[in-house]
Amino acid sequence: MKKILWIAIPAALIAGLILLVQQRQGGGATHEAQQELMGTIVKIKAHGKELSRGRFDEVSRSAFAEIARLEKEMSEWIPESPISQAARFAGRKAVPVSEEIVAVIDLSLAVSRQTGGAFDISFKPLGLLWRVEKRKEPPREEEIRAALRLVDYRDIVLDKGRRTLFLKRPGMAVGLGAIAKGYAAGRAARKMAEGGIRDFIIDAGGDLYFSGSKGGKAWTCGIQDPDRRGEQLIRLKVKTDCAVVTSGDYERYFDFQGRRYHHIIDTRTGYPATGTRSVTVLARDPAVADAYATSFFILGPVKAAEIAGRNPGVAFILIDNRGKVWRGGPIDEFVEEGTS
Repeated sequence: MKKILWIAIPAALIAGLILLVQQRQGGGATHEAQQELMGTIVKIKAHGKELSRGRFDEVSRSAFAEIARLEKEMSEWIPESPISQAARFAGRKAVPVSEEIVAVIDLSLAVSRQTGGAFDISFKPLGLLWRVEKRKEPPREEEIRAALRLVDYRDIVLDKGRRTLFLKRPGMAVGLGAIAKGYAAGRAARKMAEGGIRDFIIDAGGDLYFSGSKGGKAWTCGIQDPDRRGEQLIRLKVKTDCAVVTSGDYERYFDFQGRRYHHIIDTRTGYPATGTRSVTVLARDPAVADAYATSFFILGPVKAAEIAGRNPGVAFILIDNRGKVWRGGPIDEFVEEGTS
């Protein structure tokens, strides 16, 4: 049986395009498509005994269109988006927002309260300061302190009834990058199901959502070895519909004077989080998995286990900076583990 490989292609070559692949597998057809959305490559893969290319194209297009619609609503990089407007009018007035933004920010604030602010969508001033893709050395201490004064989820005012968002202090800004891809993956999955496709994977830049199976066989994925990029450390066989989201310090970073500075910022200190190499979170809701992946990376295994213990539908596998693997929550409800 041939395997299907997703091959990394420079984003500039595929902007605005859907790349199509079809193969016969397990007594049916497997189809794939991808688009550049939300600053990443979003991939959809589906399998079905009677699934035609045309039907897959039609349904996957609706799923991609839903993600594109949400990107326009939630991106802080689009000047006209409500999120950008909230930053523009921070400290002055509330701005109207959509139902989807209300849902995402409401969930974000709930996770912030649960994690004591380890998850905080008002991190944007810090995120702009660090921009690890463009830096060769850390910001100055006084720059970090200035940015930290603008970061506090408790100064985000969400009026769910009126559907408005207000940031209390001038200079505040929110960024939904640590939760929006998960939310979008969930909404895309709903479009696939509404289109009558049961067996599929949504991959929103590594935020995975699995539904059904691959011709009666379980979908599989793996947790990367943080020290050997590209090598699989733990193999996961998916047992039920769920999200699998991984955050790692090897994704975006720069090295300076023997130390790695990555993109996952601890808003309590203003510096990249330490002690964790990667964390994979499993949950029914991909937005929940996305938010907790960031939170657990920052908090570490002990606190992550406490939070997972209070949330029965959340599990995690964490690799610390010594290479030790920690587990918490009902992992076996979601996946069966194996080594590669």
